[in-house]
Amino acid sequence: MGTGYHGGFGNTLGSRKIDVVSASSAFVGKGEGESLKNATKWIKEEPGFTDVAIHGTAEKVKIMHNGNWVLLDQRRLATLLKKDSGYKSGAIRLLSCGTGKLDEGFAQNLANKMGVKVKAPTDTLWIYSNGKMVIGPTMYKNTGKWKTFYPKKKGRS
Repeated sequence: MGTGYHGGFGNTLGSRKIDVVSASSAFVGKGEGESLKNATKWIKEEPGFTDVAIHGTAEKVKIMHNGNWVLLDQRRLATLLKKDSGYKSGAIRLLSCGTGKLDEGFAQNLANKMGVKVKAPTDTLWIYSNGKMVIGPTMYKNTGKWKTFYPKKKGRS
């Protein structure tokens, strides 16, 4: 049996499909993030988007820093992205579970803060070794979707 990583701030062991992980970590690619870092190599790039893979929920994301999990809001992630050599500019595809679930949630707030289009999954994102991605509560239920968020001008983000 393989291991499936759940995108909600934890993991689930013993999934029935080998070489399937959910897009839930790997912003830094260490520790629990290593599986997603490897899985991102299976995904076909989407022209015009930079992929950002990180643990996520509808309202927050988190990264491993110095051995501890650190919660980030859209402001802190935007600051990190602007300093990241892998991000030049332009649209972002969040490989981050549930970040597109809420109309005014994490993905929308990141779009507002960065001033760019952000595409995010509405549920857990599962990645197969052949590059197939499933958005849903399990790797067998493709009930979610990619949702695109555009920057809105309204106060502080």
